[in-house]
Amino acid sequence: MKPNDALRKIGEVSEQLNIPIHVIRFWEKKFSPLNPIKKPNGMRYYNESQLKILEKIKSLLYEQKFSIEGAKIFLKNELKKKDKKKKIISEIKALIDEIKSRI
Repeated sequence: MKPNDALRKIGEVSEQLNIPIHVIRFWEKKFSPLNPIKKPNGMRYYNESQLKILEKIKSLLYEQKFSIEGAKIFLKNELKKKDKKKKIISEIKALIDEIKSRI
């Protein structure tokens, strides 16, 4: 098994998530956060964050029975929340660094 940070080809992702390759390609067109690395020869490679997005899309569509549009909205809102959390954490770290520099 590949390490978590290794890039995976679309066939490997398809097998790992039990999703047909054509479905993954379709989702790439529908979900903008899903953007694998594409080589000049057309090969697609997915990193760990892309794999997590695919897992979330699969869960939303197949398990939670969202429509594609509903899943797009949900995923967009989830990503916004994560960005806000990252920003807050970054600001807190900056404040801590500033306080440490004054001590």
